[in-house]
Amino acid sequence: MMSPSPLEIIVADPHPLFREALHTRLLDWYPQSRIHLVNDLDALLTAGTHIQPDLIICEMNLRTGDALQAMKRWPGDQRDIFLILTIYPDTKLVRDACKAGALGYLLKTSPPEELKTAIRQVLKKEVFLGEGVSPTDQPGKTGAGLEARLRDFFHLRFELTKREVEVLGQIMSGLSNREIAETLYISEQTVCVHRKNILRKVGVNNTQKLLRIAYEHQLA
Repeated sequence: MMSPSPLEIIVADPHPLFREALHTRLLDWYPQSRIHLVNDLDALLTAGTHIQPDLIICEMNLRTGDALQAMKRWPGDQRDIFLILTIYPDTKLVRDACKAGALGYLLKTSPPEELKTAIRQVLKKEVFLGEGVSPTDQPGKTGAGLEARLRDFFHLRFELTKREVEVLGQIMSGLSNREIAETLYISEQTVCVHRKNILRKVGVNNTQKLLRIAYEHQLA
C-alpha cells in the first residue's frame, strides 16, 4: 500500500517565535510534511508560485499586507486552503475571510487540539470556526452555538440573499416548489428562480449535490 504524499504547508505569520513554535507542533502531528515559513505577504505570494500547498495557516495581519489580500491575489483560483489563525476575533474580519474563500478561522488563544481539529477539517474541505469566532453580530446571542455560526458562514460564503436562505431551508425540509411557494407566499416561478440562483452560487448543478454541501456545513 502506497503511503500518502507529504503535506505541503505554508505558515504565514509576522512573529518568528510563533512561526517556529507552530513549525515544531506541525512536525509532531505530520512528521512527513514539508513546512514553509514566511513572514509577509510578498513572501507568501512568491511561495505560491513555486509550490502547491495543501494548507496555508495564515495570520490576518501580515507584514506588507494581510490575509485578505493574499487570498485575492493568490496564484490560480484555489482559496479553500486558507486557515486563518489570528489574534483578531472581529466579526467583520471573519465575514471578509469567509467571502474571500477561507475555510477555517480560529484564534491564537485556542488550545492545540482545537488547531489540530481545524487543520483536519480544512484539509477535508470542511468549514471550521473556532470557539469565540462568529461571522455575524448577534445581539442577545453572544453564546451562539457552532451550528448557528456554521450556518452564517455558509450563507456568507456563497452570498445568499435572505430570501434564498429561506428557500434553501424549505428545500432542506423536502418541500416541493409548489409547497415552498405556498409556505413563503410567493409564486412557484419565483421559487424556481431562487432555486436556480442558489445552485449557481453554491456551484452545483442539482439539488442532491446542494443538499450534500448543506449537510456538510451542518445546516440540517
